[in-house]
Amino acid sequence: MVNQGYYPTKNNHVYTNKFSLIKNQLLDSKFRASNFNIIPPIIGFIVADQYGNAIMIYEYESENGAIYEPIKTYLSETDKNLLEIDLISMYFSSFKVFAGQTNIQNLSHLEIYGSNIKAQIYFLLDFIIITFLNSNTDLKAKQKSEILNHFKEILSDHNYEFSHFNESKAKKIIVSLENKGRIWLKKLNWRYIESFKKYYLKRHDIFELIIDQIDPILQHEVNEYLEYIPDDIKVNLIKEIKNKIQDKLLEFNSKLF
Repeated sequence: MVNQGYYPTKNNHVYTNKFSLIKNQLLDSKFRASNFNIIPPIIGFIVADQYGNAIMIYEYESENGAIYEPIKTYLSETDKNLLEIDLISMYFSSFKVFAGQTNIQNLSHLEIYGSNIKAQIYFLLDFIIITFLNSNTDLKAKQKSEILNHFKEILSDHNYEFSHFNESKAKKIIVSLENKGRIWLKKLNWRYIESFKKYYLKRHDIFELIIDQIDPILQHEVNEYLEYIPDDIKVNLIKEIKNKIQDKLLEFNSKLF
């Protein structure tokens, strides 16, 4: 659950507890709306050679009891029809071959979008980096740079091992890099979720501030133009208008994120 342990509060501050609970509920709703409870923001990576042979794989390893699955599970409709990783990487490598046989020059990357997941394919140092993401994940330029620099460094430092990945010594080194990479991937997901929460709550706080600024304007206008209307009707009218404005702002917020 997204709301566990995210907002520690003091027991002697009832308002703070209530405010934190509301924030947690908002986050949980947005978290589920983005399918992050089913598909992690950053599912994993495949490093393959230019022919599509999968060499190294990072897959998100969730905590015990969580439901995140390996990369190929998200690419198959049923557990009985799981695609092989090599077939996945070979398919994406064909785009590079196609570009080489046509007049598509200096192809650096490709992006493929689906309603559940999306893939970003980068071509680095005669290798292919395939990134699988939740379709609602929006990597910022800084996050993309961190990912590319991570793999550039590895491929530069271990070019021999990746070029001769079938050798037993190379395999041991690549397995060690995979183990370290899974830890890095977990931290990458954690930082993305933290950024996701801060951004979403910041926008919500701004909209709450807007509503607070609108409230006295509404009261003034309603009281001035509906002077002889009973107070209880005016109160209900103001409340209804505020709710409509808030709903529209939240809808606007949802489309932006």
